[in-house]
Amino acid sequence: MKIPRVLYISLSNKRSEIVEREDLRNFLGGTGLATELFLENVCLDLHPTDPKQPIVISPGYLTPYFPVATKSIAVFYSPLTNSLGESHAGGRLALAFKLAGIDAVVITGRSEKPCYISINNGDVKINNAEPLWGLKATETATYIRDREGMSGLRSILRIGPAGEQKIAFSMVIVDTYRHFGRLGLGALMGSKNIKSIVVSGNGVGLDRDVDFDEYRRIFEELHRKVITGSMRKYHEYGTSINVLPLNELGALPTRNLKSGFFERAEKISGEAFAEHNLTRKFACAGCPLGCIHIAMKRNKFAHEEEWERNEVSYDYELIYALGSLIGIDDRQSILKMIECTEELGIDAIYTGVFLSWITEAYERGIITENDLGVSEVKFGDTEKYIEILQNLVYSDKKFYVLARKGLTHIIEEYGGFDFALLVNKNAMAGYHTGYANLIGQSIVGIRNAHTDNAGYAIDQEVKNFDPKTLIDLLLNEEIFRAFFNCTGICLFARKVYDINLLVKISRLMGYEIDEEYIKQIGEKIYLKKMIFKEKTGFDIDNYKFPERFFETPSGKKILSREFVDAALGEFKDRLKTLKREYNL
Repeated sequence: MKIPRVLYISLSNKRSEIVEREDLRNFLGGTGLATELFLENVCLDLHPTDPKQPIVISPGYLTPYFPVATKSIAVFYSPLTNSLGESHAGGRLALAFKLAGIDAVVITGRSEKPCYISINNGDVKINNAEPLWGLKATETATYIRDREGMSGLRSILRIGPAGEQKIAFSMVIVDTYRHFGRLGLGALMGSKNIKSIVVSGNGVGLDRDVDFDEYRRIFEELHRKVITGSMRKYHEYGTSINVLPLNELGALPTRNLKSGFFERAEKISGEAFAEHNLTRKFACAGCPLGCIHIAMKRNKFAHEEEWERNEVSYDYELIYALGSLIGIDDRQSILKMIECTEELGIDAIYTGVFLSWITEAYERGIITENDLGVSEVKFGDTEKYIEILQNLVYSDKKFYVLARKGLTHIIEEYGGFDFALLVNKNAMAGYHTGYANLIGQSIVGIRNAHTDNAGYAIDQEVKNFDPKTLIDLLLNEEIFRAFFNCTGICLFARKVYDINLLVKISRLMGYEIDEEYIKQIGEKIYLKKMIFKEKTGFDIDNYKFPERFFETPSGKKILSREFVDAALGEFKDRLKTLKREYNL
């Protein structure tokens, strides 16, 4: 195994050093290495935004050497869930880390004044960012690009005003079209007075000691599979191709999940966006596919016919969260909502769940115009929603002060838990497909995301499973992904990179692993995360599901609490068995 080079940055004393961590070589990179470094440095007795808490980011150990190996993993103490936070991002970041010769960065402390961190080949500069504080995300990026240069050899992370305000669901924008979106990493950067992080290098960290002929043969075969195989659909329409099939299943969350069917889904489908709005496609560094779809949004800036054009990226989750979930059926309005979340720097999925809850709570009289500073809130009103989001960042009203901590804090004050679309304090993703999705996001998953274990796919692909089979499928996929996310390979490509191929290419790059090792490292990473989740308050026996998940038909059927309870019992048994195997 290769020895990871870890860059430690202390903002409090403005020091940095690179340490070769031979003791961590078995944890590879990505989620494995980042989790281990996080657990070493986290302070359980302190608030997630305390200066002592770490931000850890690690590219996968196979990036950037193979097609679609594009991901970096951030692990942190989530201010949204008060538990382990993990978020994945593409763009150029993983490549930039490897060009700089860095396998992970650990940032602790707090800068006295707003700063941006510049990392070049391991050299660290902490620069003044006071003029950038308060700027929108795009404005910040323009300044950093002009100052730092390096173009395609560097990656820029930045927060918007929401991160500065330490809003618990604020995100980090990575290279314009990618994000560390979920669980509030933006708030942690804001709490440390970090406006931006720039990573660049000239290739000092790239591994050239390989059998190049074998490497080229494997690379070319993988490249062919990626651009001609099952992944091709992501190039054509991206994930937005899911809108119509999910709607036909009755699994497209609509108007705060009052329904799983959106009557105007065709107007906001991937096909409609492609025909009327798509202008170009974009790829992460090292990916030949180009699954990032960019639409043109027109903004009128004068009474006369004066227009500007902005480019906005879209995908299924954004169309769901800022479309059907809040009753918006106009593509330009959805793009306007996406642009708003980008500029403010808030997670789009959580924003949709937040706004849909507000709308229903207003309908029920739980919250009022006096709470919101906005009147007549109703589904589909884009302008009112944007006004609410501006208030979230800038208003000092009691409601918004609570809202910055997350929806659970509003519910503690106002009620309304039963129609809140929350899975262990995080926002549900856009799939109301059945038991696997619900249990996978809320209980089995660590990040409470659809990408943890693909429960939505299990619901659609496996018929008539019992509780034991369901848990086996979810847990096996979760454990495999715990390893897979060490590689940095995009999850879209998980069927291209089977276990035998992962073993072969890992050995080619100097990592002596086998199929048994993959299983064991996946189990170890998963268990360490789950134990941390339990230490921070997760309790299966006392977990409460919002009633809405059992009221609205899922895939045209009502979910049974008895089935869910039986599945939770199976999960507890499997978890106990796994812990015994590792003496945990």
